[in-house]
Parts: sequence; structure tokens; C-alpha cells
Amino acid sequence: MWAQDYYEKNGIYPETLLAYWVDASPGAFHIGMFTKDPESELNYVTKCEKLVEQGVLNRWGSKRGWYIPRRLELKPMDFINADDEAVDIWLPFGLSDYVELYENSVVIIAGSPNTGKTCLMLNIIKENISKEWDINYFNSEMSSGELKKRLCKFDYMNLDDWKFNAYERAEDFQDVIKPGKNSLNIIDFLEIHDEFYIMGRKIKEIHDRLNGGIAIIAIQKNPGTDQGLGGFRSLEVARLALAVDYGRVKIVKAKNFRKSDFNPNSLVRDFKILHGSQLIAPADWYKEIKIK
Repeated sequence: MWAQDYYEKNGIYPETLLAYWVDASPGAFHIGMFTKDPESELNYVTKCEKLVEQGVLNRWGSKRGWYIPRRLELKPMDFINADDEAVDIWLPFGLSDYVELYENSVVIIAGSPNTGKTCLMLNIIKENISKEWDINYFNSEMSSGELKKRLCKFDYMNLDDWKFNAYERAEDFQDVIKPGKNSLNIIDFLEIHDEFYIMGRKIKEIHDRLNGGIAIIAIQKNPGTDQGLGGFRSLEVARLALAVDYGRVKIVKAKNFRKSDFNPNSLVRDFKILHGSQLIAPADWYKEIKIK
């Protein structure tokens, strides 16, 4: 059923709906939601353009008729009484010795296909279970049976030892992640099949919902590149970003250094995965020497 017919059948009329959309700020809207009559559509465009002039709405995107309410609310930052301690979180490959994470942090793990992204995610879950995180794992590919098989590959771990919540989810993660302190959200993985330019927006929407929590997000990347699909936009809100190729991980972006006199950006480490679960990295991190 077309939207206007539904609204009128349920006693929701276009003028009321427009006022609701502007006041409640639920997101972007198109004037086609309120009318299918060309003359009325022009009337709504005129009304919305006046609201743009008044600073109530912004035009949204590049297509005619799309608007979004301006978000004018501000959240004060109490930096005097803020907790400036980094969170206690285990990161693979000894990364915790080089970087720190704070509340509301996003970690991006951009990996080529079949390079161990899920293995990394499951190791992060395993090592942080004892740290009293509320761990929530969102997976877009595996069935429950496949996840069980993957977990059974870990030595010294019974299935009952895996104290985390697992969910099937492929999109709109910002609607389902668990916000709040001590909440660790593992997203495996964030898929964009086209319009890769929206990757940054998707990650930002997740970040804006954290409210003190942490999100570790796996995304796809092309082999041999440092950035995931979405390019630079996928790095914008990340406090830590890794690029994973077969047997190789690189620190693409690190914002908070464990040692103030040592910058770990661009460090590389070689690794291998044994039995589908064990991360083995015998050599330390190193800087690549590029030969011109």
C-alpha cells in the first residue's frame, strides 16, 4: 500500500506527519511521503524550503525533495570529572602494549577475503571474557552450527566457557548494538555491496550509539590495500584501524599511544593461524622498508 493511503487509513494526515518529522527528528524524509499529487508536492517543497531558510531543516543528499531536521542539541563534555583511564581490553598481536582505547572507541579491522577476520574476532572474544565485558557478537555469514564448530577449535575452552551473546545480523547494526560502559560489540562483518561511499556514515551511526561502549568492526578490503571498502571514510571515527592480508597485519591508524614517545602507526607484523583458531606471530612488529 502506498504510504499516503496507509497514513490516511489510520488517521495520520500529511500535515501532522510533516510536523512530527520535523519535531521528532527521526531522520531524513522525502516529500513524496506526504502526497502523490504534483501540485501538493510543490506546496510541500515550498514549505520545506522555508524551513531550510529558518534553520529548521537541511537539504539532504543531492536529489530534489529530500530533507532532514537539523540536530541542534548539544551534549556538554565534563572533562574535569571525566574518567581518563583507558579501558581494560585485550587486543591481538600484542597491540595492547602499543595502543590504548577509551570509552566510545571504534576499532576497524579491514581484511581481504579469507585472511582470518573471524578468527581475530573470536580470539578477541575469548581473551576478553575474563575481563567482565558484556560481549555481543553480530555475525552476518555463519549459521549457529558453523559458529559452534569454529568455537570448538579453541584449545582449553569448553562451549560453556564462551560467555557471550551471539546474534545473526547483516545490516543496520546501529539499531541493535548494546550501548553503555563495559559493552563490547563485535561486528563480523559490516557489508556494503555498492555505494561504498556510505561506509563512513554506517560506522559513524554505530559510533553515535555506543554511549560508553566499544565497537570492533570487521569490513572487507581489496588485497594489498591499507583501507577497507569505503576508503578514507572508513577510518574517520576509528581510534584504531588494522589492515589484514594473508599472514600480515598493519597498523593503519592508531590515535592513542601507550608510550607517548613511540608512534606505532604503519607498523607491520607477520602471523599465521593454526587449526583455525590459534594466532601465531613469532616475530615482533617492524617498519616496512620501501625501496624506490
